[in-house]
Amino acid sequence: MPFSLPLPLVLARRELRGGVRGLWTFLGCLGLGVAAIALVGTLSEAFRASVSEQAAQLMGGDVEVSLSNAPLADADLARLAARGRVGRVLEMRAMAYGEGEGRRALVSAKAVDGAWPLLGTLETDPALERDEALAERDGVHGTVVHPDLLERLGVRVGDFIEVGDARFQVRAVLRSEPDRAMRLLAFGPRLLLSVEGMERTGLARPGSMVRHEYRLLLPSGADAAETARELKESFADPGVRVRTASEAAPSIRDGFGRLGGLMALVGLSALLLGGLGVSEGVAGYLEGKTRTIATLKALGSPRRLVFWTFFPQVLALALAGIGLGLAVGAAVGWLAAPLLGSVLPVEPKPGLYPRALGLAGLFGLITAVAFALPPLSSRLRVSPLTLFRGYVAPEKARPTGGAVAASGLLAAALSWLVLASSPDPRLGWGFLGACAACAVAFWLLAKLLTLLARALPEPRDPRVALALRGLHRPGNPTGAVVACLGLGLTALCAVSLSDANFQHAMKSELPAQAPAFFFLDVQPYQLEEFEGIVRGVPGVTRVDVAPSLRGRIVRVKGVPVEQLDVAENVAWAVRGDRSLSYSREMPPDARLTAGAWWPADYAGEPLVSLDEEVAKGLGLRVGDTVSVSVLGREVELKVASLRRINWLSLSLNHVFVLSPGVIDQAPLSYLATAYVDPARPEAYSKVYQGVSSRMGNVSIQRVDEALADVGRLAGQIALAVRASAAVTLLAGLLVLSQSLRAAMARRVYETVVFKVCGAGRRDVMGIMLVEHGLAGLAAGLAALALGSGLSWFFITSYLQVEWSFFAGPVLGVLGTAMALTLAMSLAGMWRVLSQKAAPYLREE
Repeated sequence: MPFSLPLPLVLARRELRGGVRGLWTFLGCLGLGVAAIALVGTLSEAFRASVSEQAAQLMGGDVEVSLSNAPLADADLARLAARGRVGRVLEMRAMAYGEGEGRRALVSAKAVDGAWPLLGTLETDPALERDEALAERDGVHGTVVHPDLLERLGVRVGDFIEVGDARFQVRAVLRSEPDRAMRLLAFGPRLLLSVEGMERTGLARPGSMVRHEYRLLLPSGADAAETARELKESFADPGVRVRTASEAAPSIRDGFGRLGGLMALVGLSALLLGGLGVSEGVAGYLEGKTRTIATLKALGSPRRLVFWTFFPQVLALALAGIGLGLAVGAAVGWLAAPLLGSVLPVEPKPGLYPRALGLAGLFGLITAVAFALPPLSSRLRVSPLTLFRGYVAPEKARPTGGAVAASGLLAAALSWLVLASSPDPRLGWGFLGACAACAVAFWLLAKLLTLLARALPEPRDPRVALALRGLHRPGNPTGAVVACLGLGLTALCAVSLSDANFQHAMKSELPAQAPAFFFLDVQPYQLEEFEGIVRGVPGVTRVDVAPSLRGRIVRVKGVPVEQLDVAENVAWAVRGDRSLSYSREMPPDARLTAGAWWPADYAGEPLVSLDEEVAKGLGLRVGDTVSVSVLGREVELKVASLRRINWLSLSLNHVFVLSPGVIDQAPLSYLATAYVDPARPEAYSKVYQGVSSRMGNVSIQRVDEALADVGRLAGQIALAVRASAAVTLLAGLLVLSQSLRAAMARRVYETVVFKVCGAGRRDVMGIMLVEHGLAGLAAGLAALALGSGLSWFFITSYLQVEWSFFAGPVLGVLGTAMALTLAMSLAGMWRVLSQKAAPYLREE
């Protein structure tokens, strides 16, 4: 017996044969949202795959042992060498001096030994081997530098530069560094030299901010994780950090992962907005099938049969839209991955990533079904009597309770999926809260606009009166226009205002309140001379100095940090060394939120004042203990107070400020900042030249240069987020197009009556332009308010700078709202006004 499909599927197949006219927007909205999520997910997975594959090369070995302030003891180094090949690297910031014009520049200095690189290849121009590039010739060591340093110092390959007490010859330009880690902000171009050359500089002295790293390349087949565990147990110094290449990879992925998570949420907003397009598309499609549904019911078909006739059609189209979106997202991700290699430290690995595509497809499927069920169930309540009626006003059909419940469960599943896939729970909850707030706000706005239009006195101009009636008549498109356009414009407004505020802070606020210079590695014996030089320059308004020593958190309330579940937003505090300071008196800018500062003559147990956010992330309160490793000694500190630190003030803020008597006698160096009156620009060069010419070991960072680096990075991030927001607006326009098309189809009879009664095209177009213009204006104003609120919350809560209202983005939002609404209304009206009246005035 031949196989036969069930009756509902047979009917569904026959309906699909008639075409999917009216559902192209359905496909477009769903496909656009899925494509955005698939693209971001594909690029994120491609980056992770590349980092995981190259983890050992990025770190420079299978295992890394690192510590600050001092090198490994000979016994510990021998323990490393017994397990495999060992390479030594020293990293620190320093000042480089060019010859001739006396140019100076801050550099990120990296000293390597003869075993470096254990993995990968050094690429230089001209091509040189490591020994040839860095070896000593005629008493002068060689160096390889980043191209930017040549320009800053005004030198060329073959010229000489000075670093500390040593002179170096520039032998080549650095093209590729094998053990490159992800450094979003390097604060100075790379300068590569040998360990012997670094010793000649005299900079790597006790108390200097230098990082000692030892990379271990294990024999084939050795277990890196087991080796790292054994090494951790063997080192007596708790400040020694041991990690494998796989453990280093998460810190490398953090920056890209968070950006990808943010863009994925913006893409998800496009998908949710596309859900409205699904709802409108299904409603419009089924309105065109009203006679078919009525016929099935008149022939005795139960509601279940009718439902299963049309639901498979919706599901088939949803799968087609999802498939289209996955194909586009995967293809664009494949093509974009190599292009990002010039921007990112690691080129994403092109490929098809089932996890990313599966997640995007699941998002799309849940969204499609959740938004399709209510209009599907409501439109199936068509009465068979419709076959025997003429034109009637559209009824307000309501979905069944079962459809509403099913959509609610799917919405809960979608929310769970958002939280599960979000890189930061706060980001996920914030997104869900913003979506809920915007949905409620625009629903209330549509209701308010409808009530207001009904309550207003009737204008004398009949066209304006008819336009106001159109806002509250049965089947009006007010809710759809306000929601579809408003949600897209809210995202765009929030991103635009946040970007404008951030750029303003970078260019105006921060430079105005921030210091002009940072000084690193001022030695104790230089402190008096240093302050004399800087304070003696006319125009210097303030100089702050603070002692500094590197240390690492090893225990929190007696528990090793490796066993703690640290909040993601403060994980940076336990991944590496932190700068420790001490002070007798409370710093003038400190804002205590809990506890109290110790007396100036305090001489009791070791105390610490902690950053409030870090303490919260570590689960610390006043009275708890935290242990830090300082120069190989573990010190247990009692939390005396918590401080709220505004990091964007760029002042001398320390996460840890210790009480006197803990690190006073250690080999400290000093950090300093200098504030300069902007009206005295000559003071900048005098400070720079005065310190750099007499203290070659002191590293100087101009804040305006650092802010420029931050601004460039922020500009790239903002561009990516703005592109994602534009996708959201495009999805809103597609939904708005579908809504207006459906609304115009319902108003054909109304338009015909206007024309028969003598109204011209100009009159009809005026009526509809006023109607949709008012709805668009309301959507724009609401989007402005909501977008401004979201931007204010983000800027004040996360960036902790003052928020300002900028007219440029505001006018852009309102202009976009009005122009797009009116343009799409005009397109829809032109089609409606082109219809002939005769066919609609007949009974059949």
